[in-house]
Amino acid sequence: MRLASIASVLFLTLAACGDDGGSTTPDAPMVDDIGFTKPKAALKSNMEVSKNNWTEIGPADLTCLGTPNADMATTVAVTLTTKVKDFQSGNAVPGTVVTAFRDQNTADMIAGPVTSDGNADLSMMFPVGVKRFGFKMTNSNALDTLLLNQTLDPAMPTQMISQIQSVSTATAQTLPALIGVSRTPGTGILAGAVRDCAGNEMSNFIATVSSTEASLTSTVDVVKHLPGVDAYYFSASVGLPVRHSQQQHSSKNGLFMAIEMQPTAMAYVQVWGYKNDADLAADKLSLIAQLKSAVIADVVITGSYDPLRTP
Repeated sequence: MRLASIASVLFLTLAACGDDGGSTTPDAPMVDDIGFTKPKAALKSNMEVSKNNWTEIGPADLTCLGTPNADMATTVAVTLTTKVKDFQSGNAVPGTVVTAFRDQNTADMIAGPVTSDGNADLSMMFPVGVKRFGFKMTNSNALDTLLLNQTLDPAMPTQMISQIQSVSTATAQTLPALIGVSRTPGTGILAGAVRDCAGNEMSNFIATVSSTEASLTSTVDVVKHLPGVDAYYFSASVGLPVRHSQQQHSSKNGLFMAIEMQPTAMAYVQVWGYKNDADLAADKLSLIAQLKSAVIADVVITGSYDPLRTP
């Protein structure tokens, strides 16, 4: 999955925690499975050779992890064209109002609003000085969608993203059955795709949402899981989420979602994993990616996740 197509994880906005098919031993205390069970392998890099057909390339490329941030601001005004499509059907979604905002601040609008035309095409003008930005998509027949952590070529005045995806309300009402869950009204969801320094999807990571920020030197015990948080991962063969008992960590497509969280103005989506086989043997989990985000009731917020850099 590429830049904008990660919005396909949005369809479970109306999903919530439920029976995941797990079990406990007879004498063990009940422990909730929130999708943060330690992986059984080190992080790997993967490539999609055809739709939902993934192959492992080798160890994940983490050469940029912990290096200085290399984001470059746009030096020219950028005209960006794209098309709004529905996640499940792939159909065009005309009449969608799209805005772009700086970083994770939805109040700092830098482009739009524009409305997709009868073919669901649209064009937006971005100013000089943009590094990271997000999209907001609104349509009367779809759920509000935020897509965070996007980038532009800093020096190219005309650019294109093939599509950005929204999800119809009808789709959101039917797909939660895939993981046997039912919705708790008023909760939020955060989701995304995780890639290594070479831009390839990573497998064998675990994700959560913490109320506190971690650093590259933090150990996993610093994680403060948001109340109710429950992470799920996606099957590489069908591109859909599965129960904890079927997928305890990310598959080759690098997709995850965290659901059932109460709204909060600030949280930290975190990705943890074993950087190599030596760390796996030493049981040394490391923070791989982190993105600050709000949790908004009944709204999905998704984004692109890259290895964490220093300021």
